Amino acid sequence: MKLSQVGVILYGALYFFLACTMESENLGHSYPIVYVVLSMVAQTLVVCGIFLFALEASPDFARIWRWLFPLLILEAAVGIVFDATIPPEFNYRTHRMDWVLNLVFSLWISTPAYYFNYRLARYGGGGRP
Repeated sequence: MKLSQVGVILYGALYFFLACTMESENLGHSYPIVYVVLSMVAQTLVVCGIFLFALEASPDFARIWRWLFPLLILEAAVGIVFDATIPPEFNYRTHRMDWVLNLVFSLWISTPAYYFNYRLARYGGGGRP
């Protein structure tokens, strides 16, 4: 196993931990249960995609991930919209920077995950380098 594969697997474990934490927070924020369940499924698939990418999965997975990847992106966008909804007890002046930093961290930590899933889908007809 290459060092890069080990790195991706370690990243996948970290992403899984953070996704579990995020989903428990979603429940704590009283998000609609339908959204939380769909988000849990989507995040589980993202984590699976990370591990499949690390293990250099066969091109057969590309057929599944080509239609699945846009749904994963849609779920991420909906999550950003839910997070942007400001609850009444939120003091915009004192918490604005916290919200921005949280969003930036979320995008920074999730971008590789979605990139790995994009590569797993093999868009553009190309395989792995």
